[in-house]
Amino acid sequence: MSRVIYFASALFNGREAGFNSLIAEKLEDLGYEVILPQRNGFEFGRLTEALSAKLPEEEIGPAVQKIIYLLDMGIFVPKSDVVLAILDEPLDEGMVVEISYARMMNKLVIGTRTDVRSPYGLLSDPLMGMHFFPAYQCDIFIRHYMPNKTPEERRKQMANLLEKIDNAIKMFSAKEHREVDPEVERASELLFYGLKDIHSEESLEIIVSRYLEHKEELKKIGPILLPNYL
Repeated sequence: MSRVIYFASALFNGREAGFNSLIAEKLEDLGYEVILPQRNGFEFGRLTEALSAKLPEEEIGPAVQKIIYLLDMGIFVPKSDVVLAILDEPLDEGMVVEISYARMMNKLVIGTRTDVRSPYGLLSDPLMGMHFFPAYQCDIFIRHYMPNKTPEERRKQMANLLEKIDNAIKMFSAKEHREVDPEVERASELLFYGLKDIHSEESLEIIVSRYLEHKEELKKIGPILLPNYL
């Protein structure tokens, strides 16, 4: 049975998304199942459109945030055996939360860093100058320099990175995973239970309908927003 990898990384531009998809494709060629949020998660625009006819404008943004959060933290991370994090600068805030949550659940967390920027130390330091708090959430930290000066060099460097990740996963001896946060688990079930393809039009309508039905209960997930004068 193949191990499931959750890919935790920034995904907000072509450079990030292209790098993510290339690594995910190579890992899938090695036989792993990869959960890639930019592919397997919700697309912001489509989810916003599905909610726009059901909610006042000021409630759409918070609803999109909550649904995406619950999909990642309540379904994708718990389903995974391994969380693979890209630790290049600037560190993505969502990725940092995801690896911390995975660490709490005793998942195998592998961090990879290719960045030559070293805002918190020296490039020659063991953590390549990155902030040590996110790095300490990782079971395995992979340093990998990728100058990519020529196509041949790029292919070799990518192959070497994949080999390091593959070897790191193979070093993994099964951990006894802990349970997900019960409130997150309950909220995720309310939205996604029984849906085989969350991206179908039918499923999207069901998710929106469930969100509206359980909106009061779902308020428990996320921060308590105090009035401005407090």
